[in-house]
Amino acid sequence: MLKTIGRMLGLWVLAEVLTLFLNLTLAFSGTVFRIVSAVCTVGILLALTAQGGISAAKDDKKAKRHSGANSVIAGIAAMLVPVLLTVLLALSRAGVVGDGFYRWYKLLCAPFLSVCNLLSDDVVTSSLPGFGIPVLSVLCLLPGISAALAYRITAGDRSIDEVMY
Repeated sequence: MLKTIGRMLGLWVLAEVLTLFLNLTLAFSGTVFRIVSAVCTVGILLALTAQGGISAAKDDKKAKRHSGANSVIAGIAAMLVPVLLTVLLALSRAGVVGDGFYRWYKLLCAPFLSVCNLLSDDVVTSSLPGFGIPVLSVLCLLPGISAALAYRITAGDRSIDEVMY
C-alpha cells in the first residue's frame, strides 16, 4: 500500500515536471494552442497514472495480494495531490486562504495549468469564474479513475493492449 502511494506521488512529480515544461513552452501561444496544451497535459497525467496503476497491479499479482481495495487505494493515491490543492483553491475562493493562492495552484498543479489559463489568465483566485472550481474538481477525479481502472484491468488477468484492440 505505501509503495503504491509512493509510486503515485512520484508519478505526480514526473507529470508536474513534464507538463510544466510543455505549458511554459506554449504559454504565450493563442487560444487554440492552449486548448491543445490542456488536452496534452491532462493526457500525460492520465497516461502516467494509468501506468502507475498497471505497475501496482503487477506488483500485487506477483505478491498474490491484489484485491478490489487495492485499486481504490491506487485511485485515491493518484488524485491525492490535485484534490488537496483544489480544496485549498476552494478555500481561497471562500476567503479562508489568501487570494493569491491561484498563482501557487497553477504552479503546483501544472497538468491543469492550461485549463486554469483558459478559465482565467490572472493570478488571483477572485478572478476565477464561478464554474472554475467545479471544472477543476472534475479534472482532479480523472487521475484516480485512470489509475483504478488500469489496476482493475491488469489485476483481472487482462492487459491494456487486449482492452484497447
